[in-house]
Amino acid sequence: MNNDSSTKDIREFLELWQRTFNRHRTDCLVALYTDDAMLQGTSSAKLYIGAKEIATYFRGGATVKMEVWHSVTLAHDIVLIVGSYVFSQISKGHQESTPARFTFVLRRQGGTWKIVHHHSSANPN
Repeated sequence: MNNDSSTKDIREFLELWQRTFNRHRTDCLVALYTDDAMLQGTSSAKLYIGAKEIATYFRGGATVKMEVWHSVTLAHDIVLIVGSYVFSQISKGHQESTPARFTFVLRRQGGTWKIVHHHSSANPN
């Protein structure tokens, strides 16, 4: 993690995203994305454009745990975050974990961070 003044805000945002994802409340999760956001998710080859389309992606029962991340402030209201997280879910009675890496681009809108771009992919073996 970096030490610039936005680190606390970014950490709080990532914790919020994780909690919201783990509660499986698609409406609340999509509210963390801008209306014109783009998502390239781990479990689909499709590029989802716009909050309405992104809502169709988040339909699973997995949970996520953030691991490490680093952020860079690109402008006073834009931050790039790169990191890793682990998705977990029960499949055929067994816990399965999928380590993945992510990139978020956040833009501050009205004092609130929102995701403009989200890319996620499983870690290579």
